[in-house]
Amino acid sequence: MSHYSPPLQRIIRASKKARYVVLVTGGLLIVGGLLIVTHRSSSDSQQSQSISALDKSIATAKNKLSANPKNATLLLTLCQDYLQKVRETADTSYYVKCDDLLQKAGSSDPNNPNVSATQSSLAYGRHNFAVGLALAQKALSLNPTHAAYYGLIGDGRIELGQYTEAVNSFQTMVDKRPDLSSYNRVAYIREIYGDVSGAESALNNAISSGSSFPENVAYSQVELGKLYARTDLGRAEQMYKQAMATYKNYPPALEGLGKVAFGRNDYAKAVSDFEQAFAALPLAQYANDLADTYGVQGNSNKALQQYYLADLAFDKSSSGGVNNDFEKAVYLTNHGRDLQKANALSRKAAVDRPNIFSYDALAWNLYKAGNYTEAQANINHALELGSNEPVILFHAGMIAAKLGQNDEAKTYLQKAFASDHYYLESHFSLLDKRAGEQTLKRL
Repeated sequence: MSHYSPPLQRIIRASKKARYVVLVTGGLLIVGGLLIVTHRSSSDSQQSQSISALDKSIATAKNKLSANPKNATLLLTLCQDYLQKVRETADTSYYVKCDDLLQKAGSSDPNNPNVSATQSSLAYGRHNFAVGLALAQKALSLNPTHAAYYGLIGDGRIELGQYTEAVNSFQTMVDKRPDLSSYNRVAYIREIYGDVSGAESALNNAISSGSSFPENVAYSQVELGKLYARTDLGRAEQMYKQAMATYKNYPPALEGLGKVAFGRNDYAKAVSDFEQAFAALPLAQYANDLADTYGVQGNSNKALQQYYLADLAFDKSSSGGVNNDFEKAVYLTNHGRDLQKANALSRKAAVDRPNIFSYDALAWNLYKAGNYTEAQANINHALELGSNEPVILFHAGMIAAKLGQNDEAKTYLQKAFASDHYYLESHFSLLDKRAGEQTLKRL
């Protein structure tokens, strides 16, 4: 039995500001939901058993559906397995398969709240957050007692910049069902409000709660490693290795190890870890990590090759119906590529996903384009809730410096760089370290 997590209101204390949510992507708990528990060994047999368990569940559901093709429960089970498969393989073609399953389930049982909830998870996976939120709210209206629906509503609200409402939704979820999924959300909210130790505690509870899918536990371990990386690379490294023991060759853990190596200036190891991550899960972010590392080494040819692979990964994700406007805008802006296109994507993301990271992405794009006044207007929107987020503080400092606001710039940059390893956090380009430190030194 897991220990109960303190309510979010008590965690937030007197703070009035918030930060943007998981996510995702980045990983977030958005694709398919987080599940299970128990500690796993690192043996190949344990890993193969966990993988075959998911494949077996898919095969079993398919066999049963052949005899009972209109059974809503079986249709939903197969779709949920497919969503877990996306988490583990990044193969967005499973989303299309879910579309058909959910259409059949809805026709068979139109008032089934789990149909709406699964549709919500699918919409979130595609980054259609307004649609996903509406579907989650529909599920809750059909069954107001189900804890998971509150979590889904909170996920959508936080992506849409509705932070206070998201806190209330997550609070209700953890009150009703303290488990891995709710603890992960508690951890994120605590981190948003600057309570890093509280976030660490919640993630430890999530890991102890466990899940039937080892990947879900490994996810929590990686998130804990990211928190450790703020101040202690050695401790972060150990947590990433624990995640690798839970789920062999887990790409987010490999990326974490690569970033630790980058932080130690061990670029050869960083390249090796990033290459393994990309080979296991061909995401644009891993190709981008490789490109940045090659760039620091002065190997422009290999960097360009990785940027090409990142472009292909974005295209593949988009072909699966995923809205990557925000992610693509950040990627292009960070590397000074096609800033006009990145600007259009940033502006669209700020409308579709009006959270602090979207405003930050637009601000940074405007900075790169030399429009410092509008950049500051947008970064100020992000700072209303993102005063604990290093990347937003970094961008605010760089913008202020260009406007000759040296005192403000110095304050923002010093706070952004309060941790020696600030650049290892999500949304922070590995290449930002050099530019930021040079500006702060000049100031």
